[in-house]
Amino acid sequence: MHFHVKRRKIMSENRLCKALGIEKPIIQGPMAWVSTAPLVAAVSESGGLGVLGVGFAPLEFVKEQIAATRSLTKKPFAINVIMVPDLLDHITKIVSQEKPPVIYADTLIGLDLELSKKYFSIWHELGIKVVVKAGTIQDAITAEKADADAIVVKGWEGGGHTTYEATTVLVPQAVDCLTKPVAASGGIADGRGMAAAIALGADGIEMGTIFMCAEEAVVHPNVKEAMIKAGDMETVITGTCTDEPCRQLKNKLSDEMTEIENNYSKKEAAVKLKEVAESSLKKAMLEGDVTEKGAVMAGQIVPLIKEVKRVQDIIDDVLKEYQSTVEKIAAFKL
Repeated sequence: MHFHVKRRKIMSENRLCKALGIEKPIIQGPMAWVSTAPLVAAVSESGGLGVLGVGFAPLEFVKEQIAATRSLTKKPFAINVIMVPDLLDHITKIVSQEKPPVIYADTLIGLDLELSKKYFSIWHELGIKVVVKAGTIQDAITAEKADADAIVVKGWEGGGHTTYEATTVLVPQAVDCLTKPVAASGGIADGRGMAAAIALGADGIEMGTIFMCAEEAVVHPNVKEAMIKAGDMETVITGTCTDEPCRQLKNKLSDEMTEIENNYSKKEAAVKLKEVAESSLKKAMLEGDVTEKGAVMAGQIVPLIKEVKRVQDIIDDVLKEYQSTVEKIAAFKL
């Protein structure tokens, strides 16, 4: 009991928790076809910030997911949006009606300052907190200038859309130049990773891959099985030619994509890749094709995932291991 009381006190004083109104400094990364209401609500109910992965989803689906999440939890959650001009007016109409507690702004490289200022201001006026995910220090700086409430910096170890620097490189740079709370993302799936992130100066962490293997994640069982079986060096980055590289588990699809990128010009490869990759995420997550044409967007940390667990247990185990890791570090002697 003493440990839990002490932990609640620590979390209540955490900058990331204060900024987002959550109890534990853990954000669940948004993942299309994965982070739907059951998973998101479970993360929020467990004290973290669940994030609906609805960035490119039809507007009716976004509304449905917000309503479904609210039916399962009264705690703060987020919806992700993509910082692309054509999408922002539509999503802003929805959030003006639904008012989700937090908006998680996903960025491609090159976050536009004026665009960010415009929409962050609108969302703030609606009483919505804004989290920005950045893959470069410049984009993190832009996010702070635009008045984001918190910033996630994601290293290239992470699954899905990724960039070119490691989490251990991005985090200390970010905390040195930002005043807003920083969450570390990419290559974190346990308490040791959390301890490393906090040692580098982060205020909390984001995890994605491990939540794909949560009991509450409504994905095809083949996906979870493939992840649990995955070993080291079994992820690969594809799509560099599109300037939107993604990390996924190796399979026939990734082999085909790599072959295209190796044998065509950047422009030609980008066109061919989009044709090959179309609906690949849906084919894996919903239909269970994890070997042929489906894409499982897992991070490099996937070998550490050994079993399917409840969200509550995932979060509790991370925090317990974080605490024991910190104690080991404190006892370490040179």
